[in-house]
Amino acid sequence: MSDGRVVIVGGGFAGLSAAYTLMKRGITPLLLEAGERAGGRGKGETVDGFSLDMGAFVFTSTYDTAFRICEELGLPLVPSQMKFGHYRNGRWVTTTPEQSVRNVVRSLRTAITMGFLSPSGLRAGSRVMRQMYREEPYMSFASDSPLAEIDDDESFGDYLERHGVPEKLRVTLKGPLDMILGDPEPAGQALMRAYIGETMLNDGKVSMPERGIGSFSAALAAHCSDAIRVSSPVRRVVVSEGRATGVVVDGETIEAEAVICAVPGTKVPDLIPELPEATRRALSTISYSTGCRVVIGLDHPPLPPGWHGALFPEDDDTPLLLDRSVFLPACAPPGKSLLDLLIGRERAKELIPLEDEQVKRELLGAARQKAPPGSALPGDDEGLFYRVYRWEEALCMGTPGMLAALAEVPEQLAGRIDNLFLAGDYMGIPSVNGALSSGEKAANAVADLLAAGGS
Repeated sequence: MSDGRVVIVGGGFAGLSAAYTLMKRGITPLLLEAGERAGGRGKGETVDGFSLDMGAFVFTSTYDTAFRICEELGLPLVPSQMKFGHYRNGRWVTTTPEQSVRNVVRSLRTAITMGFLSPSGLRAGSRVMRQMYREEPYMSFASDSPLAEIDDDESFGDYLERHGVPEKLRVTLKGPLDMILGDPEPAGQALMRAYIGETMLNDGKVSMPERGIGSFSAALAAHCSDAIRVSSPVRRVVVSEGRATGVVVDGETIEAEAVICAVPGTKVPDLIPELPEATRRALSTISYSTGCRVVIGLDHPPLPPGWHGALFPEDDDTPLLLDRSVFLPACAPPGKSLLDLLIGRERAKELIPLEDEQVKRELLGAARQKAPPGSALPGDDEGLFYRVYRWEEALCMGTPGMLAALAEVPEQLAGRIDNLFLAGDYMGIPSVNGALSSGEKAANAVADLLAAGGS
């Protein structure tokens, strides 16, 4: 065992980013991943020439750390502005996120349907957007985002109520969040508004690696392969006399000069019983959505021409539909398409225990009942292949004040367990970028500590 060994617990984006950063600084850590391969919620899969994402699927415009690491790894990014169909009040309207007078005029029917042009909608929408623009520096997922500074004890639901947002517009503002996260109203207003702000303040610009986010996690894992040990679940981080001295895996204790714990926030307290009480309280504010995803390979486009996706914000049973081959042609062989069906909320919890075939049938059946005009959704037994992915802990949401509480964690650990660092989406602005940024920050702190002699 070499002196100064750094152990990283968890091989998701935070753990991989920590390993990547340490290796750039001349330190080869030991990354312990419980699963058969690293990648966490960013893993992907290749099936018959199709590139599938199992979890995360998009970078928004402020993902600075993600963009930089992709550039360093030589992964081209594909920019896009998504066109979505929305099923509202029994009919379909389409939206593009372009913020221009021409687009607004062209989309008057859509604006009326979605509640923006009623008197109460105009008043409330104006108040919400004015505040959004005033707070634009905070409405960001960048590594240096100050969003935690405006996080307080107000829920998103209370925020909408305080601003008098009418029900039709309320559905519009929270609809996409509702479909993927579950009910966003109990969550903190700051984080939920940041999700909305990423679309409204940046013209809905998104970017993705040309073969999906799974290709990004695979490239990171390949770069760090010398540091990764898979199928090695950590049972406990050993803390003695105010220092993390190692980790316990099945059959052995691995000594360490520093430990980066990069598992979901809900799992940290069980791994580290000696955490300060204030840190435990901060971690108790974390919660995750539940998600279920079906991916189907097709030999024809499933959605109307030009549509990236279709949303059903008024329906708890119908999944969000995406044709990833529209904005990522390299994800499918020529002439083929890739249909993703994603659902959160309570519906995902009901689906997760079911067999794969039943999950696919349930989601396809719900989607076909309200299929967009001009679409060609597959039948239950159609498609070149399908995959079902389940996430008991999908996207980090949390309670009001979570961001502010977790911002205090590094200071709480300093002086208590100096060589222990937490990394994960919850330690940044919850997102892929937050996970990557937190891993990078933890790794730099470890490298600085070791350079100073561990004092």
